Amino acid sequence: MKVENYKPTKSSFLSIEKDMSIIIDSIFSNKTLLKLLYYASKDALEKPALTEEQKLEMVDKNIKIRPKVYVDNDVKTYIIIRIRDFVPSSNPEYRSCIIEFDICCHMEQWAMKDFKLRPYRIAAELDSMFTDKHLSGIGTLDFAGTSDLNLTDEYCGLCLQFLAYHGDEDKNNVQPKENPAHVQDFKDIIEDY
Repeated sequence: MKVENYKPTKSSFLSIEKDMSIIIDSIFSNKTLLKLLYYASKDALEKPALTEEQKLEMVDKNIKIRPKVYVDNDVKTYIIIRIRDFVPSSNPEYRSCIIEFDICCHMEQWAMKDFKLRPYRIAAELDSMFTDKHLSGIGTLDFAGTSDLNLTDEYCGLCLQFLAYHGDEDKNNVQPKENPAHVQDFKDIIEDY
């Protein structure tokens, strides 16, 4: 009896799972960011560090990896992690993409002590955690910019965007041989930032 050899699926979309795991682990290791997300009070940064149980409670409540936001009466601040706009890179094994962090905060929770604004403090933590860092690919994340995020009259914030390249050569040579239509889209994305 002949046994067929199993060939694993080869796709850069499979790296999303690993990237999400790296991102969530990084968030869990940042005590300041966790306090800003978990505690709704103005003195959130003075509160005790979160326990492992509290951190796990935040997944799919404060920290979302699905682009669905539902208003929870207990939760006032959210981060929604999205990976989008995949384009070919010079390495056919990988695709470059944009990683977005949507920071949503109830308007009553924006102001903190000493003129600090919660969404901008969260943005500062995320920026310092991910700019020029590696995920599962061989390239680094480049900060691409921010935009306003207005969901409702009560929930507003920021969207942080990072370009995820898969190698330094991708920054200089994003043109694949097979599909030049996507190259123009990616160049437009880069020029916008």
